Amino acid sequence: MRKSVLYSVFAMLMGVVLFSCTPNDKKLQKQIDSVISISEGAVNATVKDGVVTLTGSVNSEEARSATEATVKAMKDVKSVINQISVDKPQPVVEVNPDSTLSSTVTAALSAAGYKDVVVTVKDGEVTLTGNAKKTDLQKIMQIANEAKPKKVNNQLTLK
Repeated sequence: MRKSVLYSVFAMLMGVVLFSCTPNDKKLQKQIDSVISISEGAVNATVKDGVVTLTGSVNSEEARSATEATVKAMKDVKSVINQISVDKPQPVVEVNPDSTLSSTVTAALSAAGYKDVVVTVKDGEVTLTGNAKKTDLQKIMQIANEAKPKKVNNQLTLK
């Protein structure tokens, strides 16, 4: 009987020692949350018995791998289950540089009061047509050149 009591006490002590040596999931969760909060994207983590499950999404495979590696390197992390998805990149919308250049020069000339000047752009070259006063020519050319075209072709009719 003494042996069984002794074994019972020993078993309880071992249980307490082993339980106190296991990682504290709540503490580990807080540490991981602070680390992944600075990662790019929206990443969440759950911890159970030292096993971390990562979910959410990031913008690149590099960010996905880096987040996993960072969490794996943390003390008390037994393993990482990486369920982070990588978002598809958004398609790049190409802006026609000629149309952008045309609207920029047209808006600047209009704002300066040169409403009789017509702007056309082809392959980065601005062509100015229409009517303008001879005294305004220098200012009109300056406005057109501020948009940084390849070239400005002056075909204005001067008054």
